[in-house]
Amino acid sequence: MTWLWVILIVAAIGGIIGYVSSGGKKEDAVQGAVGAGMGCGYIILQIFLTLLGLFLLFKIGSWLFS
Repeated sequence: MTWLWVILIVAAIGGIIGYVSSGGKKEDAVQGAVGAGMGCGYIILQIFLTLLGLFLLFKIGSWLFS
C-alpha cells in the first residue's frame, strides 16, 4: 500500500510544479500531475518486475543445484 501513497504524493508534487511553472493554468497542473504519477508508477512497475525476475532466478537456481 506504500506504493500508492508514493504515487499520490509524486502526482501532487508534479501538479503543483505544473501549476506554478505555467503561471496558473489548471490544464498544465493536470498534465503535470498525470505525467508525474504515470512516471512514478512506471518506475515502481520496473522495480517490481526486476524483483520478480530475481526471485525466479533464485528459484530456478535452487531447483537446479539442490
